[in-house]
Amino acid sequence: MPQVIGDFYSGTSNITLPVRNKQAFPVEFRDKSRLTFYASLFNSLEVNSSFYKIPQPATVEKWAASVPENFKFTFKLWREITHNKGLVFNPDAVRRFMDTINRAGDKKGCLLVQFPPGQAFDLFGLDRLLAEIRSADEDNSWKIFLEFRNRSWYVEDIYELLDQYSMGFVIHDLPASATPLNDVAGDFMYLRFHGPNGGYRGSYTDDFLYEYALYINEWMQDGKTIFSYFNNTMGDAVKNLQTLNHFVNELKDRDASDE
Repeated sequence: MPQVIGDFYSGTSNITLPVRNKQAFPVEFRDKSRLTFYASLFNSLEVNSSFYKIPQPATVEKWAASVPENFKFTFKLWREITHNKGLVFNPDAVRRFMDTINRAGDKKGCLLVQFPPGQAFDLFGLDRLLAEIRSADEDNSWKIFLEFRNRSWYVEDIYELLDQYSMGFVIHDLPASATPLNDVAGDFMYLRFHGPNGGYRGSYTDDFLYEYALYINEWMQDGKTIFSYFNNTMGDAVKNLQTLNHFVNELKDRDASDE
């Protein structure tokens, strides 16, 4: 009986490339966009710019048309929705954001919903927001993950609420609020690497990346689809991404040869 293997999508937070300018691009990409070159190297992108400003719908359509069929976009929810005191938000803004990113079509990946460190546990406020997001995603076409920057959220009431809405935790490694690496339910997982000491800088060791490749391989063997992004873009995000991808592919090939 063949093994069930999940998919693996990985990239950087916003476009980060292994070269500095277009003159260093391969010849066939010098007259093309940075996104087109990026998508020749990696199969997913975490769009962080949407946190600061909702993109134009036509821009999202253009992005989707610029990448291969197997490419997935993840969008970070606009901060005017997630970063107001008391989790106050405008429902129309949620719908406008969702209508815009829906232009990604079959290139839809995840929706990243991030909360600030100053926002502590608020079950009812979170419930209101998640209900609005889920309502705006009428066909359940987005995989929705929450990133908490305050440890007060890691309690059973929140686990149950996320299960209710079929949403998940981002597994991230910021020291002050790192996600507990418990058994994760559901068919999808989202990993976010902010740098070995936080601060979006630095480089992960090969041993650390190999350990996570082992986790990813195990989760994929269980049929889970993994989304993984490196946010240490002031450090070695691209190098770390390439190393992790290499280890994951190496383990996958090893397991295939053992069948």
